[in-house]
Amino acid sequence: MLEAVQLRKSYGPTLAVDGVSFAVRPGEVYGLLGTNGAGKSTTVRMFVGLVTPDAGRAVVGGHDIVAEPRLAKAALGYVPEVVTLHDRLTLREHLELVGALHGIVDDGLSTRVMELARRVQLEDSLDHELGTYSKGMLQRAALAGALVHSPRALVLDEPGSGLDPRFVRDLKRWVREMARGSSVLVCTHITGFASEVCDRLGVIHRGRLLAQGSLSELLALTSAEDLEEAFVRIIGGA
Repeated sequence: MLEAVQLRKSYGPTLAVDGVSFAVRPGEVYGLLGTNGAGKSTTVRMFVGLVTPDAGRAVVGGHDIVAEPRLAKAALGYVPEVVTLHDRLTLREHLELVGALHGIVDDGLSTRVMELARRVQLEDSLDHELGTYSKGMLQRAALAGALVHSPRALVLDEPGSGLDPRFVRDLKRWVREMARGSSVLVCTHITGFASEVCDRLGVIHRGRLLAQGSLSELLALTSAEDLEEAFVRIIGGA
């Protein structure tokens, strides 16, 4: 489970996140939806331990990311918006390294690596250096890396942004599959992606969570016909 409890973060005089609270239940995909600069990425960075909250708590699998960082991160998989992997490693080496860092050293790691490579459709490139991968392939490699240790919670920051439609279609299916055993938080500004994959949504604007609920609940709240219209009405009334 992922839970934000009154998260707050400022950068100098700029209040980036202002008392944000939500929970992502096991088996659920929760979409944090907002424009660029709304506070989405800062919220995500607090969850994964890259930024320390000024106040409030970010909880992963029952563990506070600040008070119990090792236990929280052991339960977490994370794919950032900008993927940077070691160019000289092959995908097999990358996944084996990630597995070793999570303490997976048994004979099952090789089977797990092959299983993940097939899952993200990179089995034919498993022994190619990551420096030869396209942007879409790197996104898939990062996703495989985030899943090596079978995390209880998964955080995806702007998945599919700027990628080709075929990959985005597959990514939507993978996100739904991953939610079967984990809590999944998707941070995005793309309403179409969010409406297709998320069970519940939270609309964040200027650091504040303005509304949250299922797609049907947000449409009913705003008398809108689709998520894009509902999103515009919610942030327009802020």
